[in-house]
Amino acid sequence: MERLRVGFIWHMHQPYYKDPLTGAYSVPWVRLHGIRAYYDMAKILLDFPDIRVTVNFVPSLLLQILDYQQGQTRDIFLEYTLRPAADLEEAEQRFILRYFFMANWETMVKPMARYYELLHDRGINPDEQTLDRAVFQFKARDYLDLQMLFNLSWFGFKAVEESPALSELISKGRNYTEEDKAVVIRHQHDILRRLIPLYRGLEETGQIELTTSPFYHPILPLIYDTNIARRCMPHSPLPDRFEAPEDAKNQISKAVEFHSRIFGKMPRGSWPSEGSVCPEVIPLLADAGLRWIATDEEILLNSMTMLSRKDAVYRSYIAESEGREIGIIFRDKEISNLISFTLAKMEAAPAVDSLFKGFKAVHDMFENRNESALVTIIMDGENPWEYYPEGGRRFLTELYSRLSKSSDFMTVRISDDLDRHPPRQRIHHLYSGSWINHDFDIWIGSFEENLAWEYLSRTRRALLPLLNDASIPPERREAAWEAIYAAEGSDWFWWYGDDFTSAQEDEFDRLFRGHLAGAFRHLGQEAPKYLSRPIIHLHPAKHVTVPVNFIHPVLDGKRTTYFEWQGAGRYDAMMRAMVFGAGPPLLSAIYYGFDLTHCYLRIDPIEGDDPEKLKGYEIHVHFFDGPEEYKCVIPSTNGIPSRFFINRSRDGIRYELLAEADTIAMEQVLEIAVPFDALGWKPGERFNFIVEVLVDGKVIETYPPKGYIPIDVPGKDFEQMMWSV
Repeated sequence: MERLRVGFIWHMHQPYYKDPLTGAYSVPWVRLHGIRAYYDMAKILLDFPDIRVTVNFVPSLLLQILDYQQGQTRDIFLEYTLRPAADLEEAEQRFILRYFFMANWETMVKPMARYYELLHDRGINPDEQTLDRAVFQFKARDYLDLQMLFNLSWFGFKAVEESPALSELISKGRNYTEEDKAVVIRHQHDILRRLIPLYRGLEETGQIELTTSPFYHPILPLIYDTNIARRCMPHSPLPDRFEAPEDAKNQISKAVEFHSRIFGKMPRGSWPSEGSVCPEVIPLLADAGLRWIATDEEILLNSMTMLSRKDAVYRSYIAESEGREIGIIFRDKEISNLISFTLAKMEAAPAVDSLFKGFKAVHDMFENRNESALVTIIMDGENPWEYYPEGGRRFLTELYSRLSKSSDFMTVRISDDLDRHPPRQRIHHLYSGSWINHDFDIWIGSFEENLAWEYLSRTRRALLPLLNDASIPPERREAAWEAIYAAEGSDWFWWYGDDFTSAQEDEFDRLFRGHLAGAFRHLGQEAPKYLSRPIIHLHPAKHVTVPVNFIHPVLDGKRTTYFEWQGAGRYDAMMRAMVFGAGPPLLSAIYYGFDLTHCYLRIDPIEGDDPEKLKGYEIHVHFFDGPEEYKCVIPSTNGIPSRFFINRSRDGIRYELLAEADTIAMEQVLEIAVPFDALGWKPGERFNFIVEVLVDGKVIETYPPKGYIPIDVPGKDFEQMMWSV
């Protein structure tokens, strides 16, 4: 009887973090995972030459590793690491205090006594006041130790084993020097330079197989057609249809070409992003030359409902659609999740005992049938090891050591296994879903997720004529396509909605919108206004009171009487500085209200500030609901503005002048009246608005900074309704 075959697929993945505006990386995860898990997972295999595994690299990750390899780029965290601690400005100190504890506290911070001490000195759950206190208390030596310990904590066990210098710095523990810092950064760059050649060499010796994913890690079925989500999420609200089969095809073909160029060998297999599959993508994958794909066992069990799990999961299949076919294997969910989420809490030996118990159950079942079996373990190859002591060193050593000696189990590369055990059973109707709950709920269906899909759709639709315009230089069109493809990545959608939260979800939101805005800029177009508004906070703002009755203010630019604006809605702009830790705002409050014919706005500068300053600003009031926008432009002037301009955009990109109005006054405050008939608004309609302050055409402040102020167009019974409320 053949030994049970164990097929590990370690999936290595990061989204494309390069800031479209600056070209720098705004988060450090490629660099830090590079010196940790990516390096460890390759180097440990050299200690166990009989172990065979498959490693799946997302091309967008490889692209970023190459940037670091060439020394052509830096990330913001690296910049703040390199800054001499004695020269740090207060904003830089706050950044380091806020973000340089981004490591697993239990396994990466606590083992380093000084690092843990600094964490407590800063505060476990820092708000702005806590950070104020820490900035006051921390000295240059504290910041230098923190810069060092953050970077040292991310080195993997193999890097430390190989470098006496790193071991000495970790043992030193505190009182670091700027020269010590230079040693750490030099070691990081050295490891990153060796990463890709290391993996390429392991494949050349036959110890690993390298596979790929769609280039920027999109959810292929949703890029193909978001309505495919209806199959597994029939009752979820979906966005207006996004349909781009050619983008799905290009994400695959670009990945295969890039992988072949980097590793000198065409990939035979693929882990479609998040294990997301549907029948429509089978021809695209097969036509790109891929021989096999992998996904989760629940996809199989929903594709062939007559099979029991024990009979189904431990063999390979052929999936077919539209006359094309591809090999397909399925992830053992229980064993994969055991390693990913459970075994980190156990000692290495009993943890591996748990795995071997699962292996033996499968082995014995198939031995009794005189059949062979493949257990496929597919999981993240980077993040789980942060939760294991010593970055997973003891667990992986125990696992690979015992597998190397086992007479019952053997590790295999997936392509080798499919060559020796060709799939025979066919799947005629592949289920549409992902590895998470066999649906696409993580990436579509919530307000924020759906809005992101609409932004992607609007951008692609608006730019398609230019993308196909042969008169535009091909390099500019190619750059615009790359920006769109990058925005199609799954990670941006992962952090939208209520499924997950992160300290950096705002940055993921900014990068998603930045990639879309970059597509416009590459084609010489101004990015639409909606791309400047955070999706993740596009909800009614806090610190707003709503109108409760009609108002009839005299437009004289003065704080005439309390009663003139009594009953109006009000946004407290002073809370902006308190909540977001910003400097003093330019505005103190925004009042808004209406009668049956006009919407009234009053914009107040800071009490005691020179009201003349308002005249030096250009002020935009944006009313929006979906792609349609109205923009009231109050121009900057040396005197008192005598009129303002009302513009409309149906797509958020191109504006047309609707009307000019002279219902404006500015002295102590700015007051305007916007006629409803100029906007075409009807009672019962809802619009949202924000106020922007500009200098020389550049937005310097937005109110509210996150969210919007909703306004409902009133009918004649408005006051009666509000009275009853």
